[in-house]
Amino acid sequence: NDRTQDILEKLSKRLKLTQYPHRIECFDISNFQGSQIVGSMVVFEDGIPDRSSYRHFKVRTTSGQNDFASMYEVLLRRFKRAHTGDWPKPDLVVIDGGKGQLAQAIAVMSDLGIHDVDVVSLAKARVDPDVQASDVSKTPERVFLPGRKNPVILRQNSAELFMLTRLRDEAHRCAITFHRKQRRKSSLRSALDNIDGIGPKRRKAI
Repeated sequence: NDRTQDILEKLSKRLKLTQYPHRIECFDISNFQGSQIVGSMVVFEDGIPDRSSYRHFKVRTTSGQNDFASMYEVLLRRFKRAHTGDWPKPDLVVIDGGKGQLAQAIAVMSDLGIHDVDVVSLAKARVDPDVQASDVSKTPERVFLPGRKNPVILRQNSAELFMLTRLRDEAHRCAITFHRKQRRKSSLRSALDNIDGIGPKRRKAI
């Protein structure tokens, strides 16, 4: 609708995007103490969630709690799909995180020779560590852009910021949900391994 289009146009202008963000993809990583690492990809088409295009990734090449390497792997696998034509390319990629996560996304685009996708990262608001202050204060949500040292601070309570945080929160929810599912499967496998008389075929059937 016109309102959503206006929000996306404002977002495009504020973040100096090279193109109107019809298709936005947001990525998040989830793990538990460095194990069962997974990634999520959520898709908004013209500001509306396209749940049929959501994807999950089991991180294969990273061991331990390394969110940067995990993000690199997930994005590399996703954008290789763009090269083969399996999945359409987004106009804008939003990464959950700060400069480090953004650097991984930039590295993937560079390694694959992709130059027509805008990339930003969204860092969560955090509590100001000033222990002398009587009131607890929070830093605002920050958007990091390639080649820019200081983050962009979108106006708090603005529709543009709400769009980005909604994307990020949806990616986080999907990553956590998938991660819990993998942990449950792993726990069930471990429990079945300890039961005599249940072989590999039976375990798979269960």
